[in-house]
Amino acid sequence: MHCVKKGYGLGIPMRGIMACAVAIVLTSCGPDTNLTQIWADDDGVDSLLVRARAAYDRGSFADAAGFAQKALKQDSENEGGAIILGYISLAQGGMDSFSLLEKLIALGSTGTNLTAVPERLTGHWEVDLDLMSDAIAKDAAMAQPEKSAKAMAGTSTLVSTLDTMSDLVALTDADKSILSAAYTDATAYGRSFYAAYPLVEPQPVTDALRASVPVLSYLNRVPEYLCGFIEDSVRDVDDPRDSTTTCPTSGRRSSKRKGSIHLIWAFSHIGEALAFQNILNYSSGVSATAGTSNLQGRVTLYKSKSSFPSLSNMIDASTDLIDSIDTVFPEAGSISGISQLLATLSAMNSASQAFAVMSSSTGDISKGISTSMTALKTTAGTISGSSDSAKQQSALKGQFTSAAVTALSAQITAQYPGAGTAPAGLCAQFTTLAANTPGVSKPASCP
Repeated sequence: MHCVKKGYGLGIPMRGIMACAVAIVLTSCGPDTNLTQIWADDDGVDSLLVRARAAYDRGSFADAAGFAQKALKQDSENEGGAIILGYISLAQGGMDSFSLLEKLIALGSTGTNLTAVPERLTGHWEVDLDLMSDAIAKDAAMAQPEKSAKAMAGTSTLVSTLDTMSDLVALTDADKSILSAAYTDATAYGRSFYAAYPLVEPQPVTDALRASVPVLSYLNRVPEYLCGFIEDSVRDVDDPRDSTTTCPTSGRRSSKRKGSIHLIWAFSHIGEALAFQNILNYSSGVSATAGTSNLQGRVTLYKSKSSFPSLSNMIDASTDLIDSIDTVFPEAGSISGISQLLATLSAMNSASQAFAVMSSSTGDISKGISTSMTALKTTAGTISGSSDSAKQQSALKGQFTSAAVTALSAQITAQYPGAGTAPAGLCAQFTTLAANTPGVSKPASCP
């Protein structure tokens, strides 16, 4: 498209423009494209896919999807058509792939000029991994320090990695009301004490829930289109959408376009994790102004309380803090369906595996996520649990709640200085919560 635009006003003869148009078609089509069929049959698969790409390039995503879906009705295992629909779904879901790419590079690179990479890729409807890697390598030598990964030094947990990218997925108030329900603290003192920091209860993840939230509905189409072409190692055991029963491997899966397929897959799953992150890290009022979550606001308030009106008030505040954490981050198997905590973990596991099967030269893109997932799994290895998934859920919960565990330990010690004097029930709750956070010791005042 860019060469046609440059042609006007530069005195290029019509044959030059036509040659440019042919070049566009040639670069847009796959190696097996039958050009004769394109010009002879507007409803042929190749022609429909060219029209889909053209519509995508001009931002007409609904038209692009219509052309591509019509092509897949004729050839349901067309890999190129599935890729186009994957990119369209990302765009319709509001995922800015280049902004996400910049964030990922910042998390994983030590010297990439983040402004130049998208410019080098502009005009390529399908992100080419070799081109991307070349752009990263060329820009590394003239990195802008203020835009390098140094600005994100210290980002190593999965939660902090997601926080870095959180602005890439925006949920409306209507979306949040579908994904969550109002939460009420159990005690009167807790309701008063935490009034400025209301929490929401994440709803279990189902197909119906995804279909009700536009961004998730669009992103949910990517597994539908691409699951037959992904490597088996990318399928996540906790995600029923990845099952070979639900979506068997295509007999036409090849390695020719592995990079594009797995990049789209990774991006869609990161987008889904970021949507759930919006709920798990729910923020409103003073917390939103401060750029923190309401749960963190609760922890800060609780930690800063040097004394409570009574010990019973302290117990109420502690119990409500622990109960609210367990509601937002339920333990594996404690609710019906898939929790948003598990869905987040599953999505990031799958994204990490998708990056793992891509070109090794794209390490600058995947390093941030792969490092944080490795750290999470290392922590999970120190936690007792019935399965790797359950232990990883506990480790992820621990990343969200480590500050709360530390604050609880300090308050219990301060309010009950004598050995073995703290209430057994409160200590039992603390011990359960602290199990997700290795390295935090039980207060000496707990029996």
